[in-house]
Amino acid sequence: MSVPVDITFHASWWAKHAGIDFSQEFFNDPDYRLQCDVKMRRTLYDRFGHLGLGEKDPRPRPIVGSDLLASGYLYSGILGCEIRYFPDAPPEVICANLSGPEVDSLVGFNIAKSGLWLDTVRQFEYLRNKFGYVDSHINLQGIQNLALDLRGSELLIDYSVVPELAHKLINICTKITVDIGKYLTSVSKVMSHGVTAITRQTMPGVYVTSNCTVEMVSQKIYEDFLLEPDILLSSYFRPFGIHHCGQTMEHVVEGYAKVKNLEFAEVGAGSDVAKVRQALPNTLLNLRYSPVKLKTASADAIARDIAAMAVGAGRLYSISCVGIDSETEDHRIEAFINCVRDLR
Repeated sequence: MSVPVDITFHASWWAKHAGIDFSQEFFNDPDYRLQCDVKMRRTLYDRFGHLGLGEKDPRPRPIVGSDLLASGYLYSGILGCEIRYFPDAPPEVICANLSGPEVDSLVGFNIAKSGLWLDTVRQFEYLRNKFGYVDSHINLQGIQNLALDLRGSELLIDYSVVPELAHKLINICTKITVDIGKYLTSVSKVMSHGVTAITRQTMPGVYVTSNCTVEMVSQKIYEDFLLEPDILLSSYFRPFGIHHCGQTMEHVVEGYAKVKNLEFAEVGAGSDVAKVRQALPNTLLNLRYSPVKLKTASADAIARDIAAMAVGAGRLYSISCVGIDSETEDHRIEAFINCVRDLR
């Protein structure tokens, strides 16, 4: 049986090769987004159909968010961060740099007060009424990711200097994340394709929290401030997974191993896969290949890298490359996909 493999392109690739405009309309207008989604899947087929990607005759599908683009912004916008949109890039979150009193003002925040959230619910209801069902491809963002968007780098100081404030903000972010997650699970059978599209092939119903910024903190800080929220999320949403796109997942993996219900973990490119596997012997690992390396690597180098990753994982794994930009040549993408598919 072949190893599951997936590629996800950066917005610049879609803008260049499919003419997709990722301005605010893409995220707020479901009819426009569905038109773009059809065009994107057809573009995949035209360029990589011989590899089994895309669809020759794609039909509209009811999605909120996108599983063809990595874009985490919604939760931050709901909590008041400014969001900037671009035709050829994912939405950008402008850090709110909240003060201590402003963090206090968020205690008890009700997502129903957010116009952005109400518009998101409107999209879900519109598509469900039109198609009979709807799939959520919203990026689930993650607790510290969200807290950093709100507080900025001061959060990293708070961990040592004002730990009570850090705990307060983390608890606020956790509550909001649970509230949003409960709604999403009530309307959609899939949860995490917008975090990592490989879940379409491996574990469609998994809830994957995005721990991108955990790369920035020690295992002790993770265990003191962020482990409990991840355990809480895993108690609400099963199966549960963690996305860690940082280059040294091994430095915090002993903390992740304390999340008893962890069934899926995404291992950032450059991480020591063997050490991650040792700590998570029974977890399905998705191994990330670097899109920066893919841009210049030879077919032989890609093959060596993929083989080394596979040896480290041993079993229960898949491989993906996310964020492939518009300058990456097709033959490198083909080499990557074929190298993974040659594994057994």
